Amino acid sequence: MNLRNSLLGGLVLSACLMMLIGTLSSCNKKTETEEEIYMPASSVAVTNFSLKAKTGTKVKLDSVFFSIDLTHGVIFNADSLPVGTDVTKLVPVISYASSASAVTLTQSGGKYTGEIDYKTNPSDSVDFSGKVVLKITAEDKTTTRSYDIKVNVHTMDPDSLIWDRVETLKMPSRMGSPEQQKTVGYKDTSYTLVKESDGSYTLAVATDLQVGEWEVHVPTLDFEPDVRTLNATSDQLFLLDSTGTLHTSADGLTWENTGCIWTNIIGAYDDAMLGMRSEGGKLLHTCWPADAGYAETPVSSDFPLSEYTDFVQFSNRWTTLPVGFLVGGRLADGSLTDKTWGFDGDHWAVLSEGMTPKISGATLVPYFVYRKTSSSLMQTEFSVWMLIGGIRFDGKSNRTIYVSYDNGVNWYAAETSMQPSDNFPSLRNLDGIMAEWPKDASLESNWTVSGSRGETGMARVKYNVEYYKVYWDCPYIYIFGGTKEDGSLNCDIWRGVLNRLSFVPLI
Repeated sequence: MNLRNSLLGGLVLSACLMMLIGTLSSCNKKTETEEEIYMPASSVAVTNFSLKAKTGTKVKLDSVFFSIDLTHGVIFNADSLPVGTDVTKLVPVISYASSASAVTLTQSGGKYTGEIDYKTNPSDSVDFSGKVVLKITAEDKTTTRSYDIKVNVHTMDPDSLIWDRVETLKMPSRMGSPEQQKTVGYKDTSYTLVKESDGSYTLAVATDLQVGEWEVHVPTLDFEPDVRTLNATSDQLFLLDSTGTLHTSADGLTWENTGCIWTNIIGAYDDAMLGMRSEGGKLLHTCWPADAGYAETPVSSDFPLSEYTDFVQFSNRWTTLPVGFLVGGRLADGSLTDKTWGFDGDHWAVLSEGMTPKISGATLVPYFVYRKTSSSLMQTEFSVWMLIGGIRFDGKSNRTIYVSYDNGVNWYAAETSMQPSDNFPSLRNLDGIMAEWPKDASLESNWTVSGSRGETGMARVKYNVEYYKVYWDCPYIYIFGGTKEDGSLNCDIWRGVLNRLSFVPLI
């Protein structure tokens, strides 16, 4: 049961039952901006609605929570039943005033039609595939109230990860047909560095990624950048040039030479940038600024030197410092690795091995999955890292999305419903970013409520309710660039979303 739905239904119901028997009145006074709200007499009010359990059905029907909207005369399950659930023969359990003289259920538009005398035959099954109207007549045989009953069923799998090419979103290039790109999350948006077809460079800052609006600039560069080394901390961008010299910038337009020579950039750890440098024929883990407090240590022979994933970091209550990790990559001898390496501020260590393919050029993106934790419909949310794209050790494109629930310690192939469809391209050296965008929907056919910003049973989906509208933040995965199987640069921006996160939140 969704607690917020239960409380909401209880409050509406309590307000109704406090009214004088046999009278009709309004819950709220009419204002200039609100309609007059009708509330039924308690003698014709539905006080509870549920379904009986049914053998042979995977869904525990008797645990499905139904909201009773006495204002608009609607009874419905906000959390829809799974795709394909048969609702043609369900037995409802309806509570109402014992003094009611008649209770009928009228079926139309579905597989079965006709009227059922519920008061006489409460165990008869009802076809909810069409329109079902419940009518209650009070003891006076004059006062009546009708309710539309909706047993909602998902028309699509809520746990499918849907990818679409956003037609309005193309690689932000000044000239078209760019040769290279790298996109990073920076200052709450995305920064994309593009090498144009004429050898010049473009820096594009997303002002509205949802509709593909960019600020396009020509950066001042007195060096030849290695585009794929672009990286960012919270307040600085980093980039290596063709000689390995490290450069920094606050805005991506003007760059400062640090004087450091690195072989590669690894990624941001706290406010420092981690990398590798060579000294006396040996590779060392290093950082910028040099006084960040992370000691230089030798690079292990089984540590990847290129084409590893983004370096990502996390914190939790069990760690005193952030922990960061990366996956896969190419070793010094040119072979690929399947190891996940982690860094805790002092040491690099292998977190897992053999749980993903030996892979290079993949990307890591934070996201969410849902798992059923009981026989009911309730789903528990898990924050995960997704490993997407890349090239396997056998030279084939990686078409499997892997997820980690424990920050790289274990990896599993995602559920089939979350694997990419045939229209999603095979890409290596791609960049992934998660971004939240606002959505809204009308609740006019369901209920009227004014509430403050909160969270639903899907814990991370924040919402705000204002009368007949609900607003929520939907997280999307955006995929930038990447090299296609034919060697060309992918200039389309792809967007992925877990279906259930785009559904109207449970209130």
